[in-house]
Amino acid sequence: MKVKAVDYAHDGRGVVKTGKDLVFVPNLMIGEEAEITITSNKKNYSIGEVKNYLSLSKERVTPSCMYYQQCGGCQLQHMAYEHQLEMKQKRVSDALKHIAKLYVPVDDIIKSTSPFEYRNKIQMAFANSKTGLIAGFYQAKTKKVLNINTCLIEHEEGNQVIQTLKTLLDSYHVKAYDPITKKGWIKHAVIKKGIYTNELMLIIISQTEGFKKQPQIISALIQKHPNIKTIIHQVNPSIYKVIGNKDNIIFGDGFIHDTLGEFTFKIRPQSFYQVNPLQAKKLYDIALDLAQINKKDTVLDAYCGVGTISLFAAKKAKHVTGVELIEDAVSDANYNASLNHMDNVRFVCDDAETFMASNHAHFDIVIVDPPRDGLQLSFIEAIKVTKPKKVVYISCEPSSLARDLKELKTLFHVKKVVPVDMFSQTYHVESVTLLELK
Repeated sequence: MKVKAVDYAHDGRGVVKTGKDLVFVPNLMIGEEAEITITSNKKNYSIGEVKNYLSLSKERVTPSCMYYQQCGGCQLQHMAYEHQLEMKQKRVSDALKHIAKLYVPVDDIIKSTSPFEYRNKIQMAFANSKTGLIAGFYQAKTKKVLNINTCLIEHEEGNQVIQTLKTLLDSYHVKAYDPITKKGWIKHAVIKKGIYTNELMLIIISQTEGFKKQPQIISALIQKHPNIKTIIHQVNPSIYKVIGNKDNIIFGDGFIHDTLGEFTFKIRPQSFYQVNPLQAKKLYDIALDLAQINKKDTVLDAYCGVGTISLFAAKKAKHVTGVELIEDAVSDANYNASLNHMDNVRFVCDDAETFMASNHAHFDIVIVDPPRDGLQLSFIEAIKVTKPKKVVYISCEPSSLARDLKELKTLFHVKKVVPVDMFSQTYHVESVTLLELK
């Protein structure tokens, strides 16, 4: 079947129209013509696969990563970076128009100064192969581990630590846990890095207890990578999440520090901390600039994590309340407030929706930074009842942002929307939206 892509789906796949039917085709760019085959049919669309390109976009580039065609981590490396930005900005604008029925100008997207090697967190899975232990990411839409020696969007030092760990474990004949045979030990390794402090945290996740040759492996890791400040072993048999709740600290204090702007933050394994701190600072600056906080304002920071936005807001506000569900993150947020000598901020361990619905406390400004699912309706209803003069909505998913703005626009004017490229080479896009009470 000969086709031409006319648009992009939310995840960067090319959209092809065949009569009334839509076909989503990976690795096909707007304007490109190709011969495709249909690989599967869904209720409202089909999925295609390129068999032969008939014409190529001038915006197409050769992916820098040798694993790109197999790995599921990046989706846009075949696009020139400026074209990625155009696609993401349009994604935000289209979501507002089609879902929220909002026809407001969307500012130019804030581009990244480092489209590669920007992530401060690496999470790799382990598996067994005929040649020994391998570590990497899952192949697209599978649970098969692709052996990866270096990831171009991760920090290089973290890549090197993973490779050292893999070599050491393999040399002591440590096997990866196999969910089919129920045998093996190592499951994942996670690296967190303080981009400005250069401090490294290594989290080793296994299926069971019994860290074989632990002293030798830890000693070799620290000797080769002196920036490692802490190593944590977690036993986590769960198949649903990688990071567990119980830390066995086998080296260091169990946490690292990083700085963002004028503040220093404590980071633990379970802490939410933006994976791209360079762009996060830009994101927070935009949010605070839009909020225009003054010394008379009380501020609520919902989904506050370790208190990053809260502390920046507290520099300008009368008082800030941060709400976060993860107990360790709240503990770290309180530590961060004390570390940075901020006494006009408090942190509450609670579900943001429950807190708003049950307290109905009035705040002059509400800052929200929810997960990809967006805000719960109970939270939105509580905002409508308490009527803050401004809401600053930091979103990592345009569709949930648009859904929530559809509910909020009855009471608030949507004044400004600024997309920010936090996750270059992927389809994900953040944005900051300012809402003002009518």
